[in-house]
Amino acid sequence: MLSGGSTPYTIYNRLAAEPCPVHTDRKLFLSDERMAPFDSDKNNAHNLDPMLQALNCADRFIRVDTSLPRAEAAGKFAADLEPLKKVDLGFLGMGTDGHTAGFFTKEQARLKSGDSITLHTDRPDGMEGVSVSPAFFSRINRIILLVTGESKRPIIETLLRTPESIAAGIALSDHANVELWTDLAL
Repeated sequence: MLSGGSTPYTIYNRLAAEPCPVHTDRKLFLSDERMAPFDSDKNNAHNLDPMLQALNCADRFIRVDTSLPRAEAAGKFAADLEPLKKVDLGFLGMGTDGHTAGFFTKEQARLKSGDSITLHTDRPDGMEGVSVSPAFFSRINRIILLVTGESKRPIIETLLRTPESIAAGIALSDHANVELWTDLAL
């Protein structure tokens, strides 16, 4: 599972410049997608496509179909992800507001066991989105939270001190194998 956002795209661009093989049995997908046309710079898959092409694995990428209405897109994404009972590795980012993946509220972050593995949301930026849900996290063996930049220091400190106060902390609270990777000295 890959994350969208500025921090991961720096890493993805480096991977595209120096490609390494991706095992042919591996599937790749984004944790969340904005409901923007594929050719839009606001579409995460569009921004990820150069890396997928460079790694010769675009045919193994599970994409959110943003041409559908968002409820249908979330349903189709869930059906496409359903065969993935175990996911080895998931990368997530975290916004300065404490969101991760496509959930921005504490209520969305609490959608865990028994709930749908995807959800659709109204994003604070006015866009619509489709995301894996926190219930999907139970399928992921290891989650790495990539959070960089001085502007993220306050939210990282919140995550470490009072995780129950932000969506990312709530969503990740029950997961046994979460790592925080940052460039900040904390």
